[in-house]
Amino acid sequence: MLTIFSGMTPQYEYTTTVEHLFTHCLIAYPNNAFSQNNPMKDDYNKDCITKDEFKKILWSLYKNNYCLVSIYDTFETKDNITVKKAVKVPIGKKALILSFDDVNYDHKKMGLGMVDKIIVDSNGKLATSTIVDGNEDVSYSNEFVTILEDFVSQHPDFSPFGDKGTINITGYDGVLGYRTQSKNTQNREEEIENAKKVIKKLKQVGWNFASHSYGHYHMNKLTDEQFFEEIKLWKNEVEPLVGKTKVYVYPYGEWQVFDNFGNISKKHQYLIDAGFEIFCGVGMQTFFDYLPNKFNNKVLFMDRKVVDGNTLRKKDANLYPFFDPEAVYDYKVRPSV
Repeated sequence: MLTIFSGMTPQYEYTTTVEHLFTHCLIAYPNNAFSQNNPMKDDYNKDCITKDEFKKILWSLYKNNYCLVSIYDTFETKDNITVKKAVKVPIGKKALILSFDDVNYDHKKMGLGMVDKIIVDSNGKLATSTIVDGNEDVSYSNEFVTILEDFVSQHPDFSPFGDKGTINITGYDGVLGYRTQSKNTQNREEEIENAKKVIKKLKQVGWNFASHSYGHYHMNKLTDEQFFEEIKLWKNEVEPLVGKTKVYVYPYGEWQVFDNFGNISKKHQYLIDAGFEIFCGVGMQTFFDYLPNKFNNKVLFMDRKVVDGNTLRKKDANLYPFFDPEAVYDYKVRPSV
């Protein structure tokens, strides 16, 4: 059961556009991540934030009166058209969605500074497991899931309705650190069962899931036929684990909603037919609205502001309403650029 904070009443209908921030899996072991021996150190420095930076961000969001809502509370479908829906938040609070990309912990990243997998410990609590110097490191403060769970336990009004965030996953190398894909997988059935246990627990405590595609390909580089096969792989291998999701998050923020004639593209129609209703891109300007064309088709589209090493380092002005990038950026552990 979700723990609902009921101490802040009354609520009011939030008419301002709901903000949406996203980042990737966190850098849990900075010394490893930024080591000169790590071939991914530059990618991590550019695309990721550290666990301590994330903790600072949460505290700033809280002080700036943001509270978490579910993306599912921002829309509904009427007469086969997905439309915006106003959310309600406690008086004095501002609605915010958090989402997290690429939460599969693929092989190539193991041992290079991130955690290996999300687990449920023997007491039924979410944790992470990582092999460090040949030993398992079970932690409750190394990844966004456990850090946010702990923060909400201390500040329940940050999640007044029990909502946490959206986990955007692929499937080409499994999910959440479990090798559940059909190709080149050992002990697949055991991996699937272990992943399901974690997914069930995540849902119980307020997390939801979105499709970030199956193979994290550049959409513009796939033919219509290849994209259709991508969706089939998602439906066959990932959806049975996480359940149906109405949220599609474009890899690299690349989308093809309309064709050159202003009609719904084949790729987008495939997504609609697969059950997706709201579509998320990447953009530092706030955008949550419809993408119309000359035939008045409506596609509900939500951009997400990226929080990563680049936007922190550049002190992106769009982040200041949420937190001070200069104060968040961890100069002590990050390499100079």
